[in-house]
Amino acid sequence: MADYTEEDRKKVLEQLGKKTWKIPELAKILKMDKKVVKKIVQDLINEGVAAYWSSGSTTYVSTKEHIDELEKRRAEG
Repeated sequence: MADYTEEDRKKVLEQLGKKTWKIPELAKILKMDKKVVKKIVQDLINEGVAAYWSSGSTTYVSTKEHIDELEKRRAEG
């Protein structure tokens, strides 16, 4: 099981608040192991802080607030 520090968690959460990410891209930009990033993201999703978002062809992950904003813009056209 991938263990991580609170610092790692904060880095992931900070990036998730900026835009939508594919997990491999997020791991690369943070210079972290993909398995660790995936574990952190899954924990954040379980806590209700982050969520998956689909563009229609690709699935991304971001914070709930950022996704809500994207959905609002999508609904407005």
